[in-house]
Amino acid sequence: MTERYARLGQFEFADFSKLRDKKAMVVGVGGLGALTAEIMARVGIGELVLMDYDKLEEANLNRLIYNVDQVGMPKVDALKEHLFKANPDVKITTYPYDITDGEGYDAFLNEIAKCDIIFGCVDTFQVRLFINSQAVKSRKTLVDGGASNDGINGSVHVVIPGETACYRCNRPLAREEKAQTHRSDGSGLCHFASLPTTMAIISSLQCQEGLKYLLGFGEVASYLMYYGLEGKMERYDWKRDPDCPVCGKV
Repeated sequence: MTERYARLGQFEFADFSKLRDKKAMVVGVGGLGALTAEIMARVGIGELVLMDYDKLEEANLNRLIYNVDQVGMPKVDALKEHLFKANPDVKITTYPYDITDGEGYDAFLNEIAKCDIIFGCVDTFQVRLFINSQAVKSRKTLVDGGASNDGINGSVHVVIPGETACYRCNRPLAREEKAQTHRSDGSGLCHFASLPTTMAIISSLQCQEGLKYLLGFGEVASYLMYYGLEGKMERYDWKRDPDCPVCGKV
């Protein structure tokens, strides 16, 4: 282990050198995804696949990572540029496409088959459902993260096909989540609050649970809710829905 990872080598619960053989996909590289990708790169993940069709706008600059001189670039390319400077050991593949259509859809299906884990960092309910269904179908673990429209609360949901409830199963606050995850009107502009501190907390929790899964330490929390105003976090565990149309037969 090189000096770069020396402090990780002192972590008693897991062998971080095993990450060199792991491949992670990050879908959506805005406030959550960019931070998630950076954490995974810095701890030494072997390969990252970044997927997002958006270009960087000035309004994105409040959510860390990106720089003024990158405005106008595809987000995935701007992030790749940043991550290469942070850790050139990581192989990074980018796809500036919509994963639900055309070239992006084909790339998503091709890459999901080769990944060890997917980090879902998108802001629309329908795309979450799509990622969830494909993750379950491919039997790949999904760590989904999201923030509330007011920017102060957030959640992390870990979907381990055949073990934990998927995104379509009965879940707490499902109706509220559906409303909160419609964060765009299709114009590419965000019309809801985005607090960088909340983003950092949720992306860190995504990475924490993802690392626990990849390296086999601790107990993966299937669902976490963070309440920023109260400064508290709650964990929910519930059984899979045997009649779920997505994971019921997995």
